[in-house]
Amino acid sequence: MRRPILAFIAFSWLAGCADGLQLPGFGGDRTGDGIRTLSLLNGDVRVRGPAGYCVDQSASSASRGFAMLAGCALLSDRAAMMPDRSGLLTVQFGEPGSALVAQDPAALADYLRSDPGQAILASGPDGVEVGEVHVGDNLVILRFEDRAGAPVPGTTPVIWRGFTDIGDRLVTVSALSYTRAPLQRDAGRTLLELALNALGEANRPDATPS
Repeated sequence: MRRPILAFIAFSWLAGCADGLQLPGFGGDRTGDGIRTLSLLNGDVRVRGPAGYCVDQSASSASRGFAMLAGCALLSDRAAMMPDRSGLLTVQFGEPGSALVAQDPAALADYLRSDPGQAILASGPDGVEVGEVHVGDNLVILRFEDRAGAPVPGTTPVIWRGFTDIGDRLVTVSALSYTRAPLQRDAGRTLLELALNALGEANRPDATPS
């Protein structure tokens, strides 16, 4: 695999961690009805979550292509909407030309199963334990446990992560589970798939912001 792409896969999670991600609901978004769609990277791409999810602007960085999403009611005093499957979502868009999933998703999945691939997924030197890997058309989904512990306070160390291409960019989407109400295995995967579908819909050429 191309070295710059591997660097991005590692960066895609660390970019968010570098700023000390925290649970949503304590930033500057706590008024209004919640932000359902947000443009990133000077409007080149958009991020939108499944029904009931809003963007936490205080934890997102439009200029870096990074966004965090949580239940709208956690981010806004007026929003009453909460998702059926409550978790924490992160999205990271890569640079133009970083797309690689569609050309050979099986090769990416094999790499992420390997020791070097698992090292890239890990947030610390203890590595990860990969539990499941699913491969589809322009899609790789993994379920793994980060041995370094929970990546965000208040979440569990079990992470669902998806890799896909949107346009000519590689995109990673992660679904994290709250310790107060952990997602069961099927629910975590379903949440990630819903997030990936919503992201794809938001970035269709004919999509309109809402």
